[in-house]
Amino acid sequence: MLTGEPAQAPASTAAGGEAGAGAGAGAGASPPIALPAMGYRIYVLALLTVISAISALDRQILDILVEPIRAEFALSDGQLGALNGIAYAGVYALAVIPLARLADRYPRKLVIALGVFVWSLATTASSLARSYAFLFAARMGVGLGEGGLSSPGPALLADLFPRHQRGTVTSIYMTGPAIGMGLAYAVGGWVVEAYGWRAAFLVAGVPGLILAPLFYLTLRNVPKGLADGLQRDPPQPGLWLTLRTIVSIRTITWMILALACLALMVNGLLRWIPAYLTRVRGVEAVEFGAWLGTAVGTGSFLGHLLGGPLADWVGRRDPRRQMMIGMAAALGAALTIWALFTIDALGVFYVLVGLLSFTGGIFAAPLIMVCTTLPPVWARATTAAITLMAVYLVGYGFGPALLGVLSDALEPALGVASLRAALLSSTVLALPTLFAFFMAGRHYREDLAESEARIARDAAQADAGPEQSPAPSPKPLKE
Repeated sequence: MLTGEPAQAPASTAAGGEAGAGAGAGAGASPPIALPAMGYRIYVLALLTVISAISALDRQILDILVEPIRAEFALSDGQLGALNGIAYAGVYALAVIPLARLADRYPRKLVIALGVFVWSLATTASSLARSYAFLFAARMGVGLGEGGLSSPGPALLADLFPRHQRGTVTSIYMTGPAIGMGLAYAVGGWVVEAYGWRAAFLVAGVPGLILAPLFYLTLRNVPKGLADGLQRDPPQPGLWLTLRTIVSIRTITWMILALACLALMVNGLLRWIPAYLTRVRGVEAVEFGAWLGTAVGTGSFLGHLLGGPLADWVGRRDPRRQMMIGMAAALGAALTIWALFTIDALGVFYVLVGLLSFTGGIFAAPLIMVCTTLPPVWARATTAAITLMAVYLVGYGFGPALLGVLSDALEPALGVASLRAALLSSTVLALPTLFAFFMAGRHYREDLAESEARIARDAAQADAGPEQSPAPSPKPLKE
């Protein structure tokens, strides 16, 4: 197991080449803590990537099971939307900020390991469901557990990798959900056909029960913000001060609005694709599972993988250009959705689903990079939590539910075509998405300069020691 203490750098060396003089600068002080060896950091990245894949598998596995569950429990589209959205995302939204606060205050590895265990146990328990209520409660448990990974995971990577590496590191980490989504459709379709939908939950849930203790036992704690030069955890202010600081970063507030609209347009729709294929196109899960899994997994994988390096490249001269990635994704998603439901060829349909998954994933790495760069170290997990809460609550929560309700409302007039009409209506969200990304780009350069100044102040306060460190103060709110 990789559990040794971080290597010690000479007193004149910054932590991992990134930290400035501070702790250890005075006579007799401890030498500064260096970043752990690259091999260890790659191990952490790889393990978190696998865990994020399991997270997506457990979250998305229900998509492929919608029709057999509907048949067994005689459910409406509204009930299915609530099960596939609100049951998960409602609890996630309530839990993600408290769990992020715990991860900013206590060891991040503990919060993550507990989260993995809880959601994996809940997914495994879903295999025992004999009623809609039981299954609904189990999906709530999945949302509770996954709140312990979504923001602490990227924050932990930001503690270990300096800013110039975070785009690429985040892209690698975000390939995990893409792999998990692909496995959910490909493996889930085969398992449900061969052994039933309860077995699919069992297959999805067990791996996390093994990974949770492995993660906790093989990781060690490092100071939060070590890759930015902090030698000990900075003072942790109260929730109200943290929220004020986050709200004052206008790039993030506009980005949250943009991502909520984009998630509703893309992720809310993708959750209904298996049901659409079965109900409208007459294709069974065992037939489309592998094709759909390959399309979603490949598109999402490429989007997540390319998003970080692309953000690093376009933002080299002007960081504001990174928001253009989100604008292009919104426009591309709207055009893809229109083509998705107007072209009859099934092979082209799978290609377009892959393209839609690509547009949904390409801004994920820039999102995490912004959330772990612009806020102060002591607010990074909370910032990521708020942003992801908006994405998951709207995209994964209200998105499927709203589309299901709309489909039910249109059914008397359109019959089986009501689901297609409801899904096609999501394209109207491209306009507010484009505007919000444009506004986020207008403030990015100024907020980045303030972030660099704030990190320097927090490093000085942390190095002074807790007894000499005043509580961090937020940037003044702008009019």
